[in-house]
Amino acid sequence: MDMSAAALPPNQPRIDEADRQHPLFAKYMEHRASCARLLVRADSFADWLTQHEAAQVRDAAAQHPQYPAFRSWMRLFQGGARKCPAGNTFPQNFEYWLDGGRW
Repeated sequence: MDMSAAALPPNQPRIDEADRQHPLFAKYMEHRASCARLLVRADSFADWLTQHEAAQVRDAAAQHPQYPAFRSWMRLFQGGARKCPAGNTFPQNFEYWLDGGRW
């Protein structure tokens, strides 16, 4: 039986030996296996690591005790509708708000 190439998992990025030595490589391989099951191409290890570290920073900021107050302020003053001087992305705007900045 012939199978269409569209039904096969895409070629995944090359893995370097330096990548294999990284402590988070096993977690990356879980992500890569998940992508293969979904028939999508996984990010390279370096790209995945950058995204993973950024997600950890965002998660840590969301655990801050002042985060609920920040969200309330954002809703009340429609902070997302205006440009924050520190940048419009979380957690930069949150850190700016913690330092007393308002926009």
